[in-house]
Amino acid sequence: MNQKIEPLLKALKETPRLLKELISEINPELYKTKILEGKWSIHEHATHIAVGDSYGFQKRLKDFKQKEKPTFEPLSGDSFPDYFFMELDLFKTIEDFFSIRQSTIELAHSLDESMWNKEAIHPEYKRYTPYSMLRHLLMHDHFHLYKIEDMGFGIGPIK
Repeated sequence: MNQKIEPLLKALKETPRLLKELISEINPELYKTKILEGKWSIHEHATHIAVGDSYGFQKRLKDFKQKEKPTFEPLSGDSFPDYFFMELDLFKTIEDFFSIRQSTIELAHSLDESMWNKEAIHPEYKRYTPYSMLRHLLMHDHFHLYKIEDMGFGIGPIK
């Protein structure tokens, strides 16, 4: 496997552990609190990260394997019903995330060398490959982990 892909997959494998650790250190009273009006809660950020692979990224990896030039639509948390993430069981969803993410990593490992340079059509990207998609997934993970940490340990909005 390409030398730049393996470190990315190792980093992706760490997200469930980091998420579980972070949630365990936060006061549970804050989980569903809307700390900033109109923004997601800690619970919503956490469950969103945990199910994202199932709802989009695994399908995209399969499409990269099966299609010559797949076409993707943008993924967004806004595509779900308003209370979808809030209604998920936080701890079960995080526990399930370990196997969900492992499945994503296994799918990535199943791509042969030639597939890593395969390009897809994506309206938000000039060039979209399996590598750029997985790098985006890692940035997405870290964005939401940062939001969770900020809400769980920060001093709150400055007035």
